[in-house]
Amino acid sequence: GSALMGMGMMSDRRLKSKITRIGTHPLGIGWYDYEINGLRQQGVMADEVLTVRPQAVHVMPSGYLMVNYGGLT
Repeated sequence: GSALMGMGMMSDRRLKSKITRIGTHPLGIGWYDYEINGLRQQGVMADEVLTVRPQAVHVMPSGYLMVNYGGLT
């Protein structure tokens, strides 16, 4: 729903291009610079979040993964 979209970001690696790891999130996973929907953004990869905080990852009806960044703290 829209409430979830307000809290999360599409973070599925399959939707991103020009991915560069630029750091490490406090949970020990990568922090990346990437392009998604023609825009440069920074964040995590959902597949990595699944390994450390699976409850913060949601599968959208499209089958793509979204990360609730509020669940990463």
